[in-house]
Amino acid sequence: MCLLSVMVPSCSKPTHENITEVKNGQYKVAIRSQEFHNSSDYNVDICVAELSADRFPTDKRQCFLHGFDFNGLSAKWKSEQDLEISFDCGRVSEFHNFAFLSEARTVPIEFHATLLESCGTKLAEKSK
Repeated sequence: MCLLSVMVPSCSKPTHENITEVKNGQYKVAIRSQEFHNSSDYNVDICVAELSADRFPTDKRQCFLHGFDFNGLSAKWKSEQDLEISFDCGRVSEFHNFAFLSEARTVPIEFHATLLESCGTKLAEKSK
């Protein structure tokens, strides 16, 4: 039983992980890409955080997107609290057009995101 408790946590660790930050004043968007078991499938999470945060957010209310295998993924700030997330192709398994920073705040700060994908457009252009 003890051996199993040691092995299970190690199974959930990513074999590759990359975190990119897009800064905007006091805030940043963190884009985390993780591969598990050398599968060549990359899970992606996009969340908002304080600029001073040194870890990827664990509060799901801070996150806009979860998906996998994106091509051409980018995030850019359109204003202080508005973000544009775009990609060529990929799979979105969860998307919220809003996220909140609320830890240690009496009034949460709300951020908004717009999602743009062009995969269907590119496939239609290729078939012409």
